[in-house]
Amino acid sequence: MNKIEKSNSLGDLVTLNQMCEATNLGSSTVRRLASEAAAVRKIGKSYRINRRIFLDYIEKIYG
Repeated sequence: MNKIEKSNSLGDLVTLNQMCEATNLGSSTVRRLASEAAAVRKIGKSYRINRRIFLDYIEKIYG
């Protein structure tokens, strides 16, 4: 199966690396905060973060 490379950093579900780049945080911190915010979505083996939920949580807790 060919892997399709599509990068949409403004989508609802983003990868860990995309969220790290968007927030300028490390991967461990993003994983911890995403779990606290209940923003993690596992689709098969794919780890995705709901961008809106994650950023709203950061604003609520640290804003």
